[in-house]
Amino acid sequence: MSQDQRGYPRTRFEVTIELVTRNGYRTEAKTWNISDGGTFVELTPAQKQHFNLGTQVHSQVQGLPMPAPVVLMRVVRHAPSGIGLKIIDS
Repeated sequence: MSQDQRGYPRTRFEVTIELVTRNGYRTEAKTWNISDGGTFVELTPAQKQHFNLGTQVHSQVQGLPMPAPVVLMRVVRHAPSGIGLKIIDS
């Protein structure tokens, strides 16, 4: 059994999030989990091709009664079903 070396505990949390890269690619996707340090976002292969490791992304939760803050994140992990994002500025 491997030891989880993540810095923050994860909570299963599904919400729609808008992601915008510095080159202007914009998409919406669902989060899979969230923590104090970041989130995992489910993406299709077509969406995922726009998010290389190290890519900075502006993210914003959608569907709230008022606009959520925009959070700067970085792609730190690729998985078959999506990407891991780490908060780099809050």
